Amino acid sequence: MGAFKRTILISDQPEEAHSRVMTFEEVWVRSTCRPMEQLVDVEQEYPGEVEHIFIPACVPLWRCSGCCHDETMECYPTLEHNITLQVMRIYPMKSMRTVELTFVEHQRCECRLRKDLLHNKSNSESIKNRPRRRKHKKTANGCGKCPFPENKLGQH
Repeated sequence: MGAFKRTILISDQPEEAHSRVMTFEEVWVRSTCRPMEQLVDVEQEYPGEVEHIFIPACVPLWRCSGCCHDETMECYPTLEHNITLQVMRIYPMKSMRTVELTFVEHQRCECRLRKDLLHNKSNSESIKNRPRRRKHKKTANGCGKCPFPENKLGQH
């Protein structure tokens, strides 16, 4: 495979000399919905490429992440752009070469109503107005759903 040139960039490392308490305001700001650099699995982005091995197996991409501070909302990208990265694609026991793969990065994010709630909004309104079903009482002789509780399984 040859020698790989390694460059390690260390940033935002926790202070080792002493620990500090992060204020509520700082925690709040740092946890809100916004683009953050995340390591994303290449195979997750290119699921049809399973016969290959990619090096590195994951790549740093800016993606929406964080909390919306309301359980009905989700962090959603509102502005995206493509970025092309070079990775090594290896065909085991055959060949390897540098290839360029394009990924989507998120530039802007906002909290929006969760998709599952958005689609179910009309359904939930109709459920509220629907009459409640009566529950069947369970009897000693049957399940409560059978009209004749004395009928046992196998006698129906």
